[in-house]
Amino acid sequence: MIAGIARADWTLVEERYFTLTLAGKPCGRSHEAHEKGVGSDEGRVRTRTRLEMRFRRLGTETVIDLASDFVETTAGDPVMASISQNGGPALRYEFAPGAGAGAGATRVVVLRGETREERELAVGEWLTPREVAAFVEARVKAGAEEARYRTLDVQTGLAAVEIGMRRGGVEKVRVGERTLDVTRYTVTNSLMPVEANERYDAAGSLVSSTTPIGLGDLVSMVATKAEADASYAASSFDLLSGTFAATKRIERWSSRPTLALEIRAKGDRLDDLPTVGAQAVRRVDARTAIVDIDLMRASGSEPGDLVDPRWNAPNAVIDSDAPAVRELLAKAKLAPRRDDDPAFALLARAEALRELVARHLRDKNLATAFASASEAARARGGDCTEHAVLLAALLRADGIPSRVVSGLVYVPDLGGHGEGMGPGFGWHLWTQALVHPPLVAGGGARAWVDLDATIPVGGGRFHAAHIAVATSDLAGGASDPTFARALSLVGGVAIAEVDASAPVKRDEPAHDRGVAP
Repeated sequence: MIAGIARADWTLVEERYFTLTLAGKPCGRSHEAHEKGVGSDEGRVRTRTRLEMRFRRLGTETVIDLASDFVETTAGDPVMASISQNGGPALRYEFAPGAGAGAGATRVVVLRGETREERELAVGEWLTPREVAAFVEARVKAGAEEARYRTLDVQTGLAAVEIGMRRGGVEKVRVGERTLDVTRYTVTNSLMPVEANERYDAAGSLVSSTTPIGLGDLVSMVATKAEADASYAASSFDLLSGTFAATKRIERWSSRPTLALEIRAKGDRLDDLPTVGAQAVRRVDARTAIVDIDLMRASGSEPGDLVDPRWNAPNAVIDSDAPAVRELLAKAKLAPRRDDDPAFALLARAEALRELVARHLRDKNLATAFASASEAARARGGDCTEHAVLLAALLRADGIPSRVVSGLVYVPDLGGHGEGMGPGFGWHLWTQALVHPPLVAGGGARAWVDLDATIPVGGGRFHAAHIAVATSDLAGGASDPTFARALSLVGGVAIAEVDASAPVKRDEPAHDRGVAP
């Protein structure tokens, strides 16, 4: 058993192990255990999961370790859920009595350290993990052509998720030394833009799942503990090289106020890209879009954004209430906020915090895996993820709504790292602040403005060679659907600079016209 799964006050009922591979290469292991409560926990059952993945990025190892618990009564009433990442403090949800499926609204108390917050989630009817397992098992055994259910995703802050299953054919799958007859189901998830294929045995138990994420297929396969451990030990996937889209060189990329890029799917369709922050998107055809980036552009806010807890409240990753974040904010020595401050003052505060993060995170490295803002503040190092979440946390601590953007950024040359890669676009995270934008300085409504804390002090708050794919509060940590959207894009597109003023013919890629320098 993976360390830390079982405790003396719970009795193990069943456990399963899985190997994880990405693009055919080992990348980790997962484990699921079902336990029965004893003593004070009698009458309760617990579902425990742990996902461990190891990657390499330009020779540096990155580790992701996600653990979650869900406790419910034997009658199916939710009691508690929690999630932790890389051994850090757990984010805990305690369900109010009667907060289950039939209530229409789920009432929870959210606990982070000493922070306590009450929430009411309007999620409608939903199934607990054990109810999901029983429902899916029964539908598979019955040979159902379709099945649909709703549950709560603990890893994304108890977001409601709709799952749809559509029956496919019967296949044979090799599992260790055995060959099993399995039934394939195509599975959709309302939080993810991709379809997965899941295979179940005659007893209705999951045998394998395959999810395309742009880098290749992420495959989970039932295994013995020894096989799962061996998969983790042999993990070798290079995440950075797998998330790099080569392109022709873009001249003066860091100093240009505007840039137009053609994004063309290698397959039949390009997923929609958002018009957000500095980015506006023009659809050319089903496979192609033009992304126009203008540093003086910002996107308008939605009603409620100023008070939306997603953009204001602390969570497990953007822990804006943590002492380390508050202490770092004090070092910024920002002037006290006043009601008569001019509109541009908020943008100036946001830019000052961006520079604070750029200076504070002096150890620019790829070894950290999705650390929280407070962990980054204490360690004073990390990659784009740590820069983005620390800036987001500082903004929230200063009373400025913030969110994180997942997407791609232009890299002029990775050849110096020995990977043989020239210019191209790689996976990246940055931050948006809800402030008065550059073109409305002195008055007007707030809008979402882009800030990239990985740019050195004096290099500007942002540059035009960014492609936004999704925005998020990162409540899901390393498993946030935002990442899947970005990764599914980078592995399946070609990118080229275009002349923003020239008309683009449908189904004629810019790469063939030779417009990129």
